[in-house]
Parts: sequence; C-alpha cells; structure tokens
Amino acid sequence: MRALRISLIVVVVLAVLGVVADRVALWVTEGEVAARAQDRLGLASEPAVSIKGFPFLTQVLGSELDRVTLGVGDYAASVDDQELNIHDLDIELDNVELSDGYRRATAETAHGEGMISYAELTRAYGELLAVSGNGFGVEFEYAGEGRLQLVLQASALGQTLDVGEVTGELRLDGEVVTLGVAEGELPDIANDQLREAVHGQLDQERTISGLPEGLAVSALEPSEDGLRVIVDGADVTVGG
Repeated sequence: MRALRISLIVVVVLAVLGVVADRVALWVTEGEVAARAQDRLGLASEPAVSIKGFPFLTQVLGSELDRVTLGVGDYAASVDDQELNIHDLDIELDNVELSDGYRRATAETAHGEGMISYAELTRAYGELLAVSGNGFGVEFEYAGEGRLQLVLQASALGQTLDVGEVTGELRLDGEVVTLGVAEGELPDIANDQLREAVHGQLDQERTISGLPEGLAVSALEPSEDGLRVIVDGADVTVGG
C-alpha cells in the first residue's frame, strides 16, 4: 500500500512538473512571437499574444499551432498614402505553421476586427481633401442603423461652415473604397464650384493599403463606436 501511495505521488508530481514546463514554454514562446510580430509588422510596441490549445509542447513538436491571437493596440494603415490609424485590432491566426527553426510562423487563414474612430476618419479624409484645395470638407458621425452621417463643410475667408448633412455609405471593392450618398440626397448648394467639388469628391475612389501581407479589408461597418474594419486573409506571416 505504501509503495502504491509513493507511486501515485510520483505520478502527480511528474504531471504537475509537466504542466508547469508546458506553461513556461508557452509563456516564453508567446513573448518570442510578440517580439517577432512587432518587428515584422513595424509596430510601435509588442502586440498581446495568446496561443490557444493544450498541451502546448505537443503542438510545437508537430511544428503547428492551432490558433494564435494577436492584439494590436494601434496599427497604421493607409488610404491613398494618407496614414489612417486602426485601433484595437485583434487578429486570429489559424493553423500556424512553424518553420526555419521555429523562427518563422505562417498562418493558413486569418480573421480580424479593428476600429477607426470617426475623429480619425474625419482627420484623414480631411487631409486627403486638402490636397485638392477646393475648400470642401466632410465630418463623419454615426447616423444609426449601420449608416454614416456626413456633415458637409466649406471653407471661406478662413472659416469652416456646415452646408448640409446627408447619410452616406462606404462602398468596398477589393482594395478600393468609395464614399457615396443616395442620388438626390445632397443638399441644394448655391455655389456652382462647391457643388461640383462635393459631387467629385464623394464619388472618388480611394485605395486602402499598408495592411500586414496576406490580409485585406473584407468589410467596413459603421457603428456607434466608430467604423468597424473586418480583415481576412491567408498565408499570413507574423515572424521570420
């Protein structure tokens, strides 16, 4: 009986040590992935990394992780080469293959969501419009029911004036996004030059770029908290 108790204690101790070793290895690897992801993605700080699945060591021995989640506080994408900050970007990487001596990690598929505040959207779009120098501007708000509220503005004599409000939408076609409103919704603008500028700028195609290689925007969804950005992709490399 005493020998049986000793054997059980040994088994329990070994099991505990195995779990501890597994968790330590997980913690070390998460830190390594965070450092390599920061370098590869050009981030200002390390992302939060969580590797799913248990036990972890068997995944490493098989050179494939079930799922890795990256939490990026701020990511700088671009629209027509104008920087646009995406905050709270969470990316789930599935079936992550480890290679090159565990220095390279490539996900078979990836899905993520982040947010662009309306203040950030207004700033970036305003700087794009400033290049044309036509005095037209747009302020973005939420109109409810998944729609954007566009406050159309004009600059004259150093002052910015609101010239009307309309509901609009962002139309996405691959990497190209267009800001549009329903026909007939534009307010009656007496100034011919400004009216032409409004029509021209609202229908102008913009190109989204600067996302991690392998990821692309699949949807843009206005919400009360900001513009929700959905990204999807395949063969996304976060290390190496």
